[in-house]
Amino acid sequence: MAWNQKHRKNSRGTQFDIQVNPLDWAPDPLSVLSGLLIALAFPPWNFWPLIWVALIPWFFVLGRASSLRTAVVQSVWLSVLMSILGFHWVAHALAEFGNLPGVVGALGLGLYSLFGEPQFYCFACIFWLRIHPRVNAAEASARPFRVLSLGVLSACLYVGIDWLCPKTFMDALGHALWKAKYLRQAADLGGASLLSFLIFLVNDAIYFNLRGGMFKRVARQKLILALTLCGLFWVYGYFRWDEVHQILKESSQGVQVAAIQANIGDFEKVASEHGVAGAAFRVVESYSDLTKQVLTTDPRPQLVVWPETSYPSIFGKPRSSIDLRLDGLVEGLVNEIKVPLLFGGYDTQQGKDFNTFFFFSPRQRLQAYHKNILLLFGEYIPGADSFPFIKSSFPQVGNFGRGLGPEVLSVPYLDQLGHEQSLRIAPIICYEALFSNFVIASARQGGQAIFNITNDGWFGEWGEPQLHLALSTFRSIETRLPLFRSTNTGISALILPDGEIQDLTEVGARTTLSTWMPISRPIPTLMKAWGDWVGPAFVVLGVLGVLFFLGIFDSPLTLLQPIASYGWATGGKKAVREKRG
Repeated sequence: MAWNQKHRKNSRGTQFDIQVNPLDWAPDPLSVLSGLLIALAFPPWNFWPLIWVALIPWFFVLGRASSLRTAVVQSVWLSVLMSILGFHWVAHALAEFGNLPGVVGALGLGLYSLFGEPQFYCFACIFWLRIHPRVNAAEASARPFRVLSLGVLSACLYVGIDWLCPKTFMDALGHALWKAKYLRQAADLGGASLLSFLIFLVNDAIYFNLRGGMFKRVARQKLILALTLCGLFWVYGYFRWDEVHQILKESSQGVQVAAIQANIGDFEKVASEHGVAGAAFRVVESYSDLTKQVLTTDPRPQLVVWPETSYPSIFGKPRSSIDLRLDGLVEGLVNEIKVPLLFGGYDTQQGKDFNTFFFFSPRQRLQAYHKNILLLFGEYIPGADSFPFIKSSFPQVGNFGRGLGPEVLSVPYLDQLGHEQSLRIAPIICYEALFSNFVIASARQGGQAIFNITNDGWFGEWGEPQLHLALSTFRSIETRLPLFRSTNTGISALILPDGEIQDLTEVGARTTLSTWMPISRPIPTLMKAWGDWVGPAFVVLGVLGVLFFLGIFDSPLTLLQPIASYGWATGGKKAVREKRG
């Protein structure tokens, strides 16, 4: 196949030919390998140790790329492959939620994969243009300290770009360590972004040693630095884990909580079989039956939690006789069981519907929390309020209102001795569990426990439920609060403040989960004090680093360069004396 010929002139005015090879647009096997390794490190596969080497093939691709186009194209391939392998369930969700053919869902997944992980090709642009040439120049000019600092800058820059890039599911490399018992404890310092920084540094150090080059000693120094940081993180995690467990052991306060998982994820399917009214009664009766069943167990639950949209109508504001009867079923259940019921449903205010988390107690009036962070193209469409034709074109997509934001609600309950107690709950609905600052804001308001209701039924049974659970564990670590999760189709679970999943249900099972949730005194964390600070901080550090290496201004780190060069240069003192001579 003949290649296209293009003509350019260099700085001296000499014309030369550029050959454009169509194969340059094909995925490099190493890009494919990186995408595969990253996907395998995450749920549902959970081969998380692979994350320590997953970026190395991609680094080789960037290092040998002959043009910016090649670097970007291969990084796009990495993004596409990781998105397809890690988020394959997007196709299922589009087909189920939008009632679309499977082919259309697959096309939607392909479109999503182009933008699902934009940090890879955004980083590749800056790396190839500004950092990679400086690494080569630093090697050629015998400046090992600069080579080392460029590795740290690259890690900061990647984490900053990853935080800055818009992503639907807010995943980061650090989330792959959700099963690493001690390393994940560092998330209370800087969230998953801080762990991503560590992962990038380790991959970069191993790559540098495998690649070789002029300064093998610098490569060893990079590896020593990365491994030292890993050791420090592990030691911190070991002692922090022990500290958290001691606090939990010292606390005698807790509450027996039950999640009701009726395995009804698609109301439309039930409605197609029994009619809308019949389906609504069937759903509420199914949850009521399981509730009565779990209340016969010992110890008896003190709180019962139904999942998101488990009540399939607007609660407390009946608009028909059917709504009135449905409300009566729930009110009658609560009065019968004498236990507070927390459940998901719908509310309406000023002509706007809200995805709502209700708190209903026989000894207190109804409380409601309205979801604030809505799922794009699932619960709202940008511009739908201003352009009504958009809403009418996609009737299957909701047009919900936004709640006021993070809240803490006080829920009364009876302890095991029959004494009335009160639990300050931080309510979050489904997608909100992915946002650190949102949950941290509730913790700052005095929340004692996080209650998350969700409906993962749209996404299938394999992939998304496991990933959603894994990402949610970081909210417990960052705030050091227990997180109780109730889902329609699974996975319902209790996550302890150290990120350990104490109890959980199976996906696709009609079941209940009753477990003891410990409540401890507040445990301070850097994340609660500073919020999700690592991403913004590394954006600033990355920008300043790029400006420095462009020569716009010098970095204070250059003051240390003579000291570093003194230790790393061959010949030691002799080399310094010869330079002075």
